[in-house]
Formats: sequence, C-alpha cells, structure tokens
Amino acid sequence: MGHGRAESIAGIIIILFLTFVAYEILTSAVDKLLFGITEAPTNWAIFMAIIEIIVNIFLNKYQMRIGKKINSPAIIADAKQQGMDVLSNVAILASVILSQGGFTFMDPLVGFLMGLFILKAVFEVGKDNINNIMGKVPDEDIIGKIKEVTSSTDGVCGVHNIKINYFGSYATLSLHIEVNPKLSLIESHNLTHYTQNKIKDQIDIIQAVVGHICPFGEEYDHDD
Repeated sequence: MGHGRAESIAGIIIILFLTFVAYEILTSAVDKLLFGITEAPTNWAIFMAIIEIIVNIFLNKYQMRIGKKINSPAIIADAKQQGMDVLSNVAILASVILSQGGFTFMDPLVGFLMGLFILKAVFEVGKDNINNIMGKVPDEDIIGKIKEVTSSTDGVCGVHNIKINYFGSYATLSLHIEVNPKLSLIESHNLTHYTQNKIKDQIDIIQAVVGHICPFGEEYDHDD
C-alpha cells in the first residue's frame, strides 16, 4: 500500500516546486513593475515561446490522459504543471510581442497574473493530494456503485459500514455483507469471497476488499 501513498507525496513535491516557481515569478514581476524595465525582449524570446507552447501542449495531453487512466495523483499533478506551462508561454508570447510594440509594462504585468494563476492551481492540486494522504470522504458515486454491485449479487441481502481508504491511484474497501442467517458458514464464506471479487472486477479503483459476514436482520454496534 505504501507506493500508493508515495504517488501523492510525489504530487506534493511537484506542488512545492510550483509554489517556488510562483514565488520567483511574482517577486520578479513586482520588481519590474516598481523599478521599471531596461529593455524589451528579443525575437529569440518569441521563437522559444512558440516552441515551448507546442511541446508543452503535447506533453500536457499525453500526461493527463495517462494520469486519468491509471488515476495517478503524481502524473495528474505533473500534467497540470504542463498545462500551466502552456498558459504561461502563451502569456509570455503575448507580452513579448506587446513589449516590442512599446508596451513594456505588459511583460511584468502578465508575469504577475501568471504567478497568481499558478498559486491557484497549486492550492487545488495540493488539496487533492493531501486528501489522498490524510484520508478523504468517498464521493457518493463510488458508494452508490458499491451498493449497486452488491445488491445485484444473488444471496446478498444488504451491505453497510462501507469504508474506503485511498492510496494514490487505487483504493481499498472494507464493508459488512448481510446474508441469510440460515446459510452455512461455508456458504456465507464463499458468497463473501464472490462478492469481494465482483466488486474488484467492476470498480477499477478498488484493488482490495475485506468483507465481513453479518446475518441479515441483526443489529450490531460496529464501534465496539
């Protein structure tokens, strides 16, 4: 399970790096706005901005597709970084062109706005990764899917006490499966294993399931 948490930690490392980048951009922009700019950017800056836009668009699309496919917080965080690089380079390209036209204040102004945008993205991505590490409340969609899968299983009378733990790109599940109290121990055991495997087969993010057998109709204090 540890390597799953490591993905979220890797995502946080990326976030820390982006925070440093945002700080550098903001401080540089403020200095230029307060103390002025000595010269406008060259045509070489325009060429490099165009090349970086093309490369980062390709990387962003590829990484985001892979990250969502395997539900990897680290790859998704890196893809969002690439997305911010695309927007940054578009903004840089526009500011360079405007600066060469005499609007030299546009370069630091755009830089300042991009720094704020990066900080906003840092907050959003950082929150997701911290939730994965600290434990987040599962959304209603996955809870509903679990109930749907179990309720469609012959012999299962109900399910309760559903608990999900997220480990980066996957999750583990524990739940109480209610069965007919007249079933034998072997029958209940086999039904529980069948239900566990069915959940793993039909819900991709869940890779491990621990099912507890409960006689249907009985009430228990699960805090004991």
